[in-house]
Amino acid sequence: MFDNINIAINVLLLIPFAASICIWLAARGNNRVLLYMLHLVATVATSVVGIGCVAYVVKGGSFTALNDFLLFDSISGVFVLAISVIGLLVNLYSIKYISWALDKGEIAFSDARLFFSLSHVFVFTMLLSVISNNIILMWVAIEATTLSSVFIVSLYKNKRAVEGGWKYVIICSIGLAFALYGTVLMYSSAYHIIGDAHKAMLWTSLVEHSKGFDPDLMKIIFVFIVIGYGTKAGLAPMHTWLPDAHAEGPAPASAFLSAVLLKCAMAGIIRFYVAMNSIADVARFMQSVMLIVGLISIIIAGMFIMRQHDIKRTFAYHSVENIGIIAVAMAFGGATGFFAMFFHILTHSATKALAFCTTGNLQEIYGTRDTSGMGGLVRIAPLTAVMLGIAMFSLAGMPPLAMFTSEFYTVVAGIEGKQYIAVAIFLIGLAVVFYGLVHHFNDIVFGKERGEVVHRGEVSMGANIPLIAMAVIICVIGIAPPESLLELLRNAAAIVVNNR
Repeated sequence: MFDNINIAINVLLLIPFAASICIWLAARGNNRVLLYMLHLVATVATSVVGIGCVAYVVKGGSFTALNDFLLFDSISGVFVLAISVIGLLVNLYSIKYISWALDKGEIAFSDARLFFSLSHVFVFTMLLSVISNNIILMWVAIEATTLSSVFIVSLYKNKRAVEGGWKYVIICSIGLAFALYGTVLMYSSAYHIIGDAHKAMLWTSLVEHSKGFDPDLMKIIFVFIVIGYGTKAGLAPMHTWLPDAHAEGPAPASAFLSAVLLKCAMAGIIRFYVAMNSIADVARFMQSVMLIVGLISIIIAGMFIMRQHDIKRTFAYHSVENIGIIAVAMAFGGATGFFAMFFHILTHSATKALAFCTTGNLQEIYGTRDTSGMGGLVRIAPLTAVMLGIAMFSLAGMPPLAMFTSEFYTVVAGIEGKQYIAVAIFLIGLAVVFYGLVHHFNDIVFGKERGEVVHRGEVSMGANIPLIAMAVIICVIGIAPPESLLELLRNAAAIVVNNR
């Protein structure tokens, strides 16, 4: 598409930013068709350019742009691929979801216009956060993801939605203050070594000079980073905002938050990890920290999943568990562990997007998020039942679906590193989650109808087509992932490994 990737990177950021302005200014007067068309065209354009940029780095290339402020390498490629593909499908589903809300009078047209406009601002901030080569710019972008998404989370403007939105803003902003302090300490340390104010803020320069950093200071910085970005990512015990924000927001917003946003915060932790990984003592410390918070996240999430009756809160706690799995894969390390980490980032993105979008169908069918008011889904809407089954069994780690593969590689990495006790705790946590999800699935799909069915039969195919596409992705990358995808993941893992 573009002969020069520098142009492609700039266009990738320009499209969603310009689209948000166009939607806000042009889509007025209750013109739904114009609103949907602008949203659709911008979404497709962003995804096409994003996938085109990823194609440049599949072979392991690395590119910078805007005076080295932007960096597009294999690590960036993994996250941009998730934003481009999953963002496209979630945005397609959101057209039908918002149409339902408008038809039922749950929101006004101005709310729908705000939702679609901010959706593209949200995509812009997420893209900027994962391709920033500047540590300050990355922090600003991740903070901006909070500000651009909070009004999407509280779209319905009821008491619980507003409360969830405020909790999201306050807790994440406090957490990111810790990340800012760690970032400032990192810059100060780098400037003392490099002596150039501009280069001291660039990831590429930090990696180049990483062996000159003070190990004790790096440990302190990493703790601040894990607390800060870990709060935004949903790592326990900093996860308390997540269940409310995920549960009270519209289904597409929940899908965006869980499938993509949480990974952008993890990208910040990964970048700092890469910058410090060459110092052996610091690397061991970072692995210990990530192993502890990862296992705690899995265990806490498993206990809450068992007790949930709100389907969206169930999936929200599952996000905590899966961010924990990513942290554990990072802790196990090695080529296998880092490959599993990046693989799980993609598999969880596709699976959780399908799960939360399916909750939108369930709310349309049953008029509730409470699983005690559901039941008999296989008889009422069999296609939605299949989509829910693929999502829940992938989340549960059932072979041959996508997340089984990444979890399997995580276990292999733990065994290769002789972390047998950690692997045992990891598997116990996964078993608890598996039981909880299968129990919920059985009640919803095969249990007897326990409440009023508002919409008997399948929802429209316009809503189901994006879900089918997500389900196909989950099955394909679980059974026969494309070689180009595996090469991208291996190259991303190699960036982490080779900095030792």
